[in-house]
Amino acid sequence: MNQKKIFISYSWTNSNIADQIEKDLSYFPISFVRDIHDIEYKSSISNFMQEIRNCDFAVLLISEHYLKSRNCMIEILHILKEQNFDEKILPIIINSPSIYSSETRISYTKYWIEEENKLNNLISSLPATAILKEIEKLKEIEEIVSKINDFLVHLSDIKNITFDDIKKENYKSIIEKIGGVDVSPLIELLAITMLKDINKKDTLIDKWFDENKPNSEAYSIKAEIAKCRGNFDKAKYNYIKAIELNEENFIALNNYGFLLSQLKENLDDAKLYFEKAIDISPNLTEARLNLGVLLSSHFKDYEGAKNQYEEIIKYNPLESKAYNNLANYYKFKSSTKDNNYKVCYLYEKAITINPDYFEARLSYGSFLSEKMGLHDYALIQYAEMLRIRPESFELIDSLKLRLVKISKIKKCLIGRNDLCFCGSGKKFKKCHGK
Repeated sequence: MNQKKIFISYSWTNSNIADQIEKDLSYFPISFVRDIHDIEYKSSISNFMQEIRNCDFAVLLISEHYLKSRNCMIEILHILKEQNFDEKILPIIINSPSIYSSETRISYTKYWIEEENKLNNLISSLPATAILKEIEKLKEIEEIVSKINDFLVHLSDIKNITFDDIKKENYKSIIEKIGGVDVSPLIELLAITMLKDINKKDTLIDKWFDENKPNSEAYSIKAEIAKCRGNFDKAKYNYIKAIELNEENFIALNNYGFLLSQLKENLDDAKLYFEKAIDISPNLTEARLNLGVLLSSHFKDYEGAKNQYEEIIKYNPLESKAYNNLANYYKFKSSTKDNNYKVCYLYEKAITINPDYFEARLSYGSFLSEKMGLHDYALIQYAEMLRIRPESFELIDSLKLRLVKISKIKKCLIGRNDLCFCGSGKKFKKCHGK
């Protein structure tokens, strides 16, 4: 099977969707080219555009952030210069930005005109020696202003599909662009992976094996089913078969490593599987998270774990788990004022991205109360935890005990005149007005 190359153009706010597309279509003869807005990667626009031209087509994840991203619009401008670009793009609408009314299209043009004016004002205030870089930006924005309405009109005139639609159709719109190969068995596999019913999934994968030549992806599915049923030996067997048939099946490599780490078996091997998955797919967030947890929990390599979480944030600034895990790293590093503030910032970041992140709120609440003495702020986190899990009697009982403890602590602190726990350097009374 000849492998097709697909370029994915997206704003960093939609990196999770790009991740999902790449993961779901890992069964197909497709390699993905992704711009993570790395400066080195884009140091030469000609090389960058050549990379795009070498791809068979481009998937455009169109969202509000996308249409207001200079990097994304630059990519579009260059793609539009290609011959027969219509045949080489598949726009996918994210979060339903309205591109069909003239009023909305005009609003995006106005946005870029405002950006142009801001940059002109900045340039006028800078010394001559400092304006060259800004002038280059200005040229790009001027071109965006002149072309964005035409681009949006073009989008509104062609068939557009939402990401929800493309999931429902099992990525048919993308798969059809592969062309020239029989992908029907792979489409069937993809449909099986989307099933929630484990019994139905098991029946259909057995039927698939009866009718098709086994491949790496099919063994991966059998492994996942076996793992869900608690048959770990069978799961390990099928993961090994999947990896034997395709050593670059990064999904199988990550999942097998995760199973080994869960079972606390062959942890050195688990580490190697995570690392290999990352080598093949550097933006595979699951593998980096799994490796980070393993490095800190088993190998006591806290710096190595920290590096994994920081790498995730570079290409996906909206990954809440990376912020939470980084907060846990700094929480145990030291109790300096700056460090404590950093811990709070990272926890706040995690729960802002995902307000229902129970574990982050639990850790944050404990830190606020026990490390910083900010008991009232801790109570806010506990209240949110009850919102997330209102029917958990175990949680309610646990929080009752914690509330009693906080109440006792607060009573003991009345009249306290030593330095505050938070590291502010102020007396407790002055810091918190007690």
